[in-house]
Amino acid sequence: MADEAVWSIEEHTLAKHEILRKYLNAWFPILSAQGFNRRVIFLDGFAGPGIYRGGEPGSPIVALRTLIDHEHFYRMSKTEFVFIFVEKREDRFKNLQQEVKSLWTSRRGGKPGNVRIDWFNAQFADVAATIAHETRGHLAPTLAFIDPFGWSGIPMATIRDLLVSDKCEVLLTFMFDSIKRFANDERLEIKLHFLDLFGMNEEGYRRATQSKSDASQSFWPDLYMTQLRKYAAFTYTSRFALKDLKRNRVVYHLVHGTRHIKGLEVMKNATWSLDPFSGRQFAGFIDEKEVLFTPEADLVPLRSLLLAKFLDTSITFETMKLLVLEQTVYKSTHLREVLKELEKEGRLECQLSRKRKRLTYPEDTQIRILPTEQIEDPGPTQSSLF
Repeated sequence: MADEAVWSIEEHTLAKHEILRKYLNAWFPILSAQGFNRRVIFLDGFAGPGIYRGGEPGSPIVALRTLIDHEHFYRMSKTEFVFIFVEKREDRFKNLQQEVKSLWTSRRGGKPGNVRIDWFNAQFADVAATIAHETRGHLAPTLAFIDPFGWSGIPMATIRDLLVSDKCEVLLTFMFDSIKRFANDERLEIKLHFLDLFGMNEEGYRRATQSKSDASQSFWPDLYMTQLRKYAAFTYTSRFALKDLKRNRVVYHLVHGTRHIKGLEVMKNATWSLDPFSGRQFAGFIDEKEVLFTPEADLVPLRSLLLAKFLDTSITFETMKLLVLEQTVYKSTHLREVLKELEKEGRLECQLSRKRKRLTYPEDTQIRILPTEQIEDPGPTQSSLF
């Protein structure tokens, strides 16, 4: 596959592009709201040929279509959207240019005036280093989509220097399957690539990997996310596993780094849409015609966590939501569902400076989960099986 200019798409790649589409669908309007940011950048570091053998769009076309087909695109006219496409192979690079040209030809009105494309037939790390040097920490709000075939050419230092600005984010394909196979390879060239990948010196890497359990499937992506937080200063990180359905094993994790809780929240909404059971991994698209019941998340662990941490404690919904987003796999709508359950049971005491509708939780709602002994007895009720 890596030697072909255009190749067949895998189902897990379709899932990855769906997450990218869902995230950008929210990210574009958030960053361009009321023209607050005059420029917004989408950088595709390993852009590819723009199309797959079956005619499916590549990530650059997915990103462009997500913007120009957005129902609120007309409201984003005050913002310039810059798409930076980086592809080192000349045949794929030329193919990508042709696919983008075809997109504008097929669109009524052609390329919008507030969309700009910068092309680079070069290595991602070289382009990223040049941009970092030229912008000197003042890059416009950027989502860098870094989707390599392997683990080389994506140094943590380059990601740190490129995306140092507060509103910059990264969405990276962490090639777990191949990294797991080569992580302990002692050949100097491979070892140096791994030190660059994790942003570590040899001693730090050795200490970190000494505690590794071979049985742990999460060690390498978790170590990478730790380095994104420590070394590249991303406040929030998350990951989503994507399985190769033919081989029935995880081939890579889609790792996200952001400095804003809203970015984490939007990413969780995107990943849960592909795994409505656990929000952790893609294991195939669900055919709605083949399921009898709508898939639902298991919220029992979340309920247990809230009771353990916040029982008989007054806390705002905003603070509670932050903990859930940052420290659990759950999203904010799951928190609301559990709180609704507790309120229906009479176990929730809510206070708000303004009028609050029952079973709603504005950010500044003061919430107290009552111990069972403090619940008022509602009196006898008629039981029913239905």
